[in-house]
Amino acid sequence: MAHSPAVEETPRTGYPAAVEAWLDRPLAPWGGALGWVVATFVFVGLVQLAGGPSMGDDYVSTVPTWAIAHGQLVCAYPPGAVLAAPLYPFVSGAIAAAGRIGHGVPFPSAAALGPRCDHAFGAISAWGFRAGAVAPTLRIGYTAWVVLLAGAVAVLRACGRGRRRWEPFTLLVLACLPPVWLCLENFFHPQDVLAMGLALVSVACARRGSWVAAGVAVALAALAQQFALLVAAPLLVLAPARSRWSYAGSAAGTALVALVTLQWAASGSAVHAVLVGTGDAAGNGTVVSGLHLHGAALLVVARLTPLVLAVVLAWWVRQRMGRAALEAVPLLSLVALCLCLRLVFDQYSHGYYYMALAVTLVLLDVAAGHVRGSLVAWLLLVSVVFVVGGTTSFLVLFRVPWGHDVVQLLPPLVAALGAAVAGVLSWRGRRDARIVPWLALALGALLAWPSSLNHVGLRFTSVFWQIVLVLAGLALAATPLLHAVAEPRRHPSPSSARGVSAGAAWRDGILR
Repeated sequence: MAHSPAVEETPRTGYPAAVEAWLDRPLAPWGGALGWVVATFVFVGLVQLAGGPSMGDDYVSTVPTWAIAHGQLVCAYPPGAVLAAPLYPFVSGAIAAAGRIGHGVPFPSAAALGPRCDHAFGAISAWGFRAGAVAPTLRIGYTAWVVLLAGAVAVLRACGRGRRRWEPFTLLVLACLPPVWLCLENFFHPQDVLAMGLALVSVACARRGSWVAAGVAVALAALAQQFALLVAAPLLVLAPARSRWSYAGSAAGTALVALVTLQWAASGSAVHAVLVGTGDAAGNGTVVSGLHLHGAALLVVARLTPLVLAVVLAWWVRQRMGRAALEAVPLLSLVALCLCLRLVFDQYSHGYYYMALAVTLVLLDVAAGHVRGSLVAWLLLVSVVFVVGGTTSFLVLFRVPWGHDVVQLLPPLVAALGAAVAGVLSWRGRRDARIVPWLALALGALLAWPSSLNHVGLRFTSVFWQIVLVLAGLALAATPLLHAVAEPRRHPSPSSARGVSAGAAWRDGILR
């Protein structure tokens, strides 16, 4: 396919352009390794500073982890228990076995677990506390962060931003994002981080044309967390005709082998955790939870509807853009939009639920070579809303003595920052849409402030914040895609320079 004509740009000047030019310089040979080390140190440090990995929801992965580590696969998923999809517990179980976590105390016998593992959940949980296995098992969750790093780097290098200063910059930003470290600090869900890392590997493989590897990676991601299907579906639609069967076959084959093995070695509960998860369980704090749906009806709305919409959306993009839809910016924009559909239809709303969308939006802007001010404002508002505790992600930072002070000081400081940036933009004569996100940040931070003086903001529920944050997230994800669909000829073919020239079209346009 012939390359599209080069895009003429209006030269950008000023401090932001100079920073972007500096970030676009090649990375020193040792810079990549240093970026990994520093980002990992920052991520682990933030979680530890906030009290370490939380015991909130830890049972969904620790119980199967301990059973797997001691060879009790049949009782790893006791009947009636809602547990994590099996990939992370198997990885964690292997690490726990290698590290001999809790081996000083005898594991419950088959008789203690019950004839049909009826008593397994209580017996295994009690053993974990007696054996002192809880804290070291929670620390295994940090391994999921390494997979997320690998996925992010793979995407950056597939988009032409890897091996540049953008790479350590991006990793450091991801390490500092509260939606990312809340996966361990607020509710213990490292499986979400693991799934996102594998999903990013799949996107990177698709960008490089390695569709068999993309299918394997996305199937493993779905075996870690169900939301990965929202990445698998658009990739299936966008895959070239000659590669679609390779992608679908490798994904289906990987999933089939895993599910058959689980059914044989573990139980039907493990298969249920992959296929259904918590999709049929009532939630709270969202528009969908207010509908009071249950069972199959809730499963259709919360799980099937976003998946169908993701397929329809990907088909529409493919019809409008053809193979150009696999370019870095349109592809990441589409993936972000599909992941945002989960936040629209899910019956739960927690801070860590925004992890997948936040990570993808950051990678989208980095692939384009320009970080939008509106994205920065949105990330700050999401962080404030879910850190100060006015939503279902309550008790963030409650385990440290200084946590209450941070919760009280963070909203006014962020509000002051938003007002200051809006003031600077206005002073520089930019009285346009670029001021709106910063004014919204200032207002939103004040409304989220958990102060007794905040009589207005304290009346807003989690549903209000879901509507505000998700609508803004949808706009951030959809705007670059709509711009690409409107002008598809401005983007080179997938065989061209890995998205760098594609990203150039955005710098003076929609990504400001």
